[in-house]
Amino acid sequence: MDNRNARCTGTGDMNISEPSIKKKDTVLKAVAYIISIGLSLLTTYPFILMLIGQFREPEGPGFDTAARSLESIVRYWKNFVLFFDSGAFSGFRNSVIVSVLGTVFCMYVSSLTAYAITAYEWKLREAFDKMILIVVMLPSTVATVGYYQLVYKFHLINMLSMLILPAIASPLTVLFMRLYLKATFSRAMVESARLDGAGEFRIFNQIILPLLKPAIATQAIFCFVTSWHNDFVPRIILIDGAKKTLPLVSGDNSLLLSFLPPILVYAFLSKHIVEGVALGGEKI
Repeated sequence: MDNRNARCTGTGDMNISEPSIKKKDTVLKAVAYIISIGLSLLTTYPFILMLIGQFREPEGPGFDTAARSLESIVRYWKNFVLFFDSGAFSGFRNSVIVSVLGTVFCMYVSSLTAYAITAYEWKLREAFDKMILIVVMLPSTVATVGYYQLVYKFHLINMLSMLILPAIASPLTVLFMRLYLKATFSRAMVESARLDGAGEFRIFNQIILPLLKPAIATQAIFCFVTSWHNDFVPRIILIDGAKKTLPLVSGDNSLLLSFLPPILVYAFLSKHIVEGVALGGEKI
C-alpha cells in the first residue's frame, strides 16, 4: 500500500508540474521572441530611414503633399529607368564583377593552398605555414605600395583585373582554411579515394570543398564585403569614369545599392555557417 501511495503521489506531482513547466516554457519563448523582434527592429531601423530618404517625396513651395498618386509613380519609374544610364549603374556593375570574381577565386585558391599544406608531406611545409602567419601580421600598406608601382610600371591602370588579382592571394583566408582542415581533415578518406583511382583535383573538388563549405561561407562573406566597400585601391588604379566601382561613384542611388548586395550575400550563405556550427557541435 505504501508503494502504491508513493507511486500515486509521484504521478500526481508529475501531472501537476507538467502544466507549470509548459507555462514557464511558453513565457520564456514569448520573452525570447519579444527580445528578438525588438533587436531586429533596432537593427533595421537605419535601413528603413535610408529607404524612406531614397523614396521621399520632394518638398517645395508649389508642391502639394496630398497629391501622391500617378504622378509620383511615373516620376519614380523615370528615375528607375534613368538609373541604368547613370554612373551609379556602371559602378554597380563593375563592383559586382570585381567582388564576385575576386571572392570565387580567393575561396578556391585559398582552399587549395590550405589543402596542399595539410594533406601533403614536404620539407618546407612548416616554414611555409609560419610564413603565412607572418604575412598576416604585416600591415596591408606594405604590400600595396609595391603593387601600385608594379601596376603603373607595366601600364595596367584602368583594368578591373588588377583589383581581382590581389584578392586571390589572401593569407588570412588560407590560415582560416588551414585551421579548419586541421579539425575536420581525414587522411584515410583521401587515401581511400586515391586507391579508387581518383585524381588529386577530383579529390579536392568532390571531397575537400564540400567539407570546407562552412569555412568557405564564412570567409566568402568577409571577402565579398571587403572587396565591395574597398575604395582605396580602386581610387588609385581606376582613373576612367566608366571603370570606377560603386564606392567611387556619387549619387542618390549609390547609397541604397551599396548596402543591398552584402545583405543578400549574407542571407544566402548564413545557412551554411549554421550547418557548420551544428556539425561541429555533433562532433564535440
